[in-house]
Amino acid sequence: MSYVNVHGNQLPFGLRYLSDLMSYRHLCWQLVDSDLRSRFRRTRLGFLWAFIQPLAFALMIAFVWGALQRGLGYWGYAVYFLAGMTIFEFFSTCVMGGQDALIQGGGYLKQARIPFFIFQLRVVLTALVFVLFEIVAVFAFAAATGNLPPPGQHLLLVPVYLAFLLVFATGTVILMSIIGTFFRDVKHISGLALRALMLLSPVMLPREIFDQPQMKFMEFLNPLVPLLDMFRDPILNGRMWQVQDVLVLSAWTVGIWVAAIIASTSVGRRVIFAI
Repeated sequence: MSYVNVHGNQLPFGLRYLSDLMSYRHLCWQLVDSDLRSRFRRTRLGFLWAFIQPLAFALMIAFVWGALQRGLGYWGYAVYFLAGMTIFEFFSTCVMGGQDALIQGGGYLKQARIPFFIFQLRVVLTALVFVLFEIVAVFAFAAATGNLPPPGQHLLLVPVYLAFLLVFATGTVILMSIIGTFFRDVKHISGLALRALMLLSPVMLPREIFDQPQMKFMEFLNPLVPLLDMFRDPILNGRMWQVQDVLVLSAWTVGIWVAAIIASTSVGRRVIFAI
């Protein structure tokens, strides 16, 4: 995100930055396309693995945990877990992949004054493409198992949610790209933190656990709780969002963006020397 242009362009910084982003937009699309192709290169099923892998994992976890979820049943719990893993994997990819965003683009950044945002957005867009495939898998699996609620206005929230997800993830990747470039140990710490966060989120655990008084604070301190609630409510529960979830996720998004902007502007182009 941080970028200072020293050549002869006399436009104000904001317009200059947007102009350079547009100039390099094709590089961003090419990088995203390369990431998508490399993931399933030389496989027989190609992008079908984006459906098969999370679905197979959900069925295996449901086989072990489904018997404990008497209220949901085996298939209901499998759909619940698949929806949870879809968002958790997206969040995990942004946190872990974001730390390598500038490092992987080091070859380009050391040769030309390309806006950092091109490489940060690359991580977000690649993850977003895969989450779109997995959302289709959630809809299809829920419909096939009879766990899809009747159509209604609540489904209009799905594209709005994707916009929320994009803004939240972009700020997260920008912040993690700066931190990960200067402090390489953070990647190992983040891996442990994400494992702990998964166990403290309604990914595998029933949502009702977090309504208990001793767990209520997690609804505010854990951004994954509103992220998961706002994803599952319209798709699996057939209802509109809760005001608290929207406010908490908005607060987290604003806080992450403020931290990302401060981190980016404070290091400037000096981040090149840390790559």
